[in-house]
Amino acid sequence: MPHFARSGSAAVAGHQEMISRLAAFLRAADAALDAWDLYSDEHTDLDGWPYEPDAYDDRKAERDQAVWAALDPVREEAGVLLEAAEADLERIAIPSIQTRWMWQLAQLRGALNSIEAAHEEYQEFRTAQPQADKDALQAAADFRNAEAWHALDTWILHGRAVLEIHTATVRASAGSRIATTPPPAPSPSASHTTRR
Repeated sequence: MPHFARSGSAAVAGHQEMISRLAAFLRAADAALDAWDLYSDEHTDLDGWPYEPDAYDDRKAERDQAVWAALDPVREEAGVLLEAAEADLERIAIPSIQTRWMWQLAQLRGALNSIEAAHEEYQEFRTAQPQADKDALQAAADFRNAEAWHALDTWILHGRAVLEIHTATVRASAGSRIATTPPPAPSPSASHTTRR
């Protein structure tokens, strides 16, 4: 029995670490987007056209790289997070469920497929071109990041749904433990209060 308890605790701890990495991705992505918005506002005209298109494209590639790098620690476990969130929705009381969560999880799943497809294409290039120089590898990475941008942006927009579902599940679990715990017995002195 202790072995299973340890395994369950390890699984909970592992899931919590994945949740923490997702939260870290969202913070880093938000920072990258804030920096991009500031740059874009200062380097484009009122119609959104950049003053220096080449510099603007370079800066956009840096933004894409920063967001990809932020997601990378979460990317391989993102499918596990989505499966856990989908399973958690079945354990949360209906009044606590946000109607948008299922739609958001579906959006995240589709985006993850696009991200993985872009990553596989990049890996295929690296395998096919083992002697590729640094510039060629960077160009391939930039292409991957740009191809995956809309999918990355979807994770920025909707990734918080996974955190919200996790929080709702933790609250529901804590509430069920409280509900099944009998109230403490009144102390003997409580029944002997004097009335005035």
